[in-house]
Amino acid sequence: MSEQNNFTTNLFIKKLPRILCFLVFFYISTSPPVFSQIALKTQEVWPSLDAYFRLNKNWRFYGTVAGTKLDESSYSEGALGIFADYFAQPLKFVQKRVHSRNDSLPGKYLYFRFGYQYSASPPSSEDPFEESMIVLEANGRFYLPYNLLLSAKNRFDWRSKNGDINIRYRPRLMLERDLKTEFMTFTASGFVEYFANFGNGQVDKLRTQLGVEIRVTKHMNYEVFWNHQFEHQPEVQEVDAFGMTMKIYMNKKDFQKPLLKKPLFKKHTKNSTHQ
Repeated sequence: MSEQNNFTTNLFIKKLPRILCFLVFFYISTSPPVFSQIALKTQEVWPSLDAYFRLNKNWRFYGTVAGTKLDESSYSEGALGIFADYFAQPLKFVQKRVHSRNDSLPGKYLYFRFGYQYSASPPSSEDPFEESMIVLEANGRFYLPYNLLLSAKNRFDWRSKNGDINIRYRPRLMLERDLKTEFMTFTASGFVEYFANFGNGQVDKLRTQLGVEIRVTKHMNYEVFWNHQFEHQPEVQEVDAFGMTMKIYMNKKDFQKPLLKKPLFKKHTKNSTHQ
C-alpha cells in the first residue's frame, strides 16, 4: 500500500507544474485586476493565443489572436493574423546541436514567414482605428556556446491604417536558453526590437522584452513576459506591458494516427474452437 501511495504522490508532483500553468492562465484571463498586482508598473496588458500547425518538414501554418488592454482605462484593441512559414534545409553541424523544442521545426536554422494581420479598436473608443497589414519575415538561428540560441529577425510590414499606407521595418535580436529541472522544462528569453517607419521617424520605437516560456505538454507552451518601450518624444511614450501567451502546437501526423492502437475485438480464424 505504501508503494502505491508513493507512486501516486510522485505522479502528482510531476503533474503539478502543468496543473498550475492551467490554473494561472485561467485565473489571469478571467481576472483583469490581477495584472496590477503582478506588475505595479504595468500600463498595458497583452494576452494572446497562438496556434501552429506543422504540415510537413518544410511548411508550417501559424495563427494568432491577440489583444491590448490599457490599465485603469476602458481602451482596448484586438488583432487577428494568419501566416505561413517555410523552413530552409539545415546545416549538418547545426543538426547535431539542436535540442527538442516546440517553438520550431528541429534543426531549421533559417525560415521565412509571410501572412496577413488585421487589427482594430472598438468604434466606441476615443481614437478608433482599423489596420490591415501584410507581413514578410526572414529569421535566422545561430547556436552559441553554453547552449544559447541567438535568433535574428528581419521583418517588413506593409500597413494600411485608416486609409494611410506606410512601410515599417522591424529588426530583432533574441537570445534564448533551454532550462530543465526534474519536473519542468522551460525557456528563458530576452530580445531587443526596433520599429523603423519609413518617412516618419518620429514614431520609431525601441522595445526590449524578458520572458519565460514553460512547456506544459508536448503540444502546448505557456509564456509570460514583461515588455518595455522606451520614450521617443514627442510621439512615442514610455510603456511597460505585461503579457501572457498560450501556444498550441499541432502536427499533421497527429491526425493520421489511429485512435486505437489495438482492435477491440479479435477476428476469429477458421480454426477457432468456437466453430
